[in-house]
Amino acid sequence: MTVTTIPPDQIEIFDPEGALATYQFATMTARHHFCSRCGIHTFVETRLNPGHYRINLGCVDEINAMRLPEELYDGKSL
Repeated sequence: MTVTTIPPDQIEIFDPEGALATYQFATMTARHHFCSRCGIHTFVETRLNPGHYRINLGCVDEINAMRLPEELYDGKSL
């Protein structure tokens, strides 16, 4: 996922086959979008900044996510 959020005017959601599904939990504020066919988490409309998105860069055609620098987070120690 992108580290920073993306404003809605800088994102184009392309779903010609209607495979995009949404899941919400807890506060029902964040909207997690995923492919209903393969289950990949494509992007999320954030809870802390509603209307803004974090995007799974592996879903962006123009980006080779395998070549991006990686950051590991130890959630247990956060």
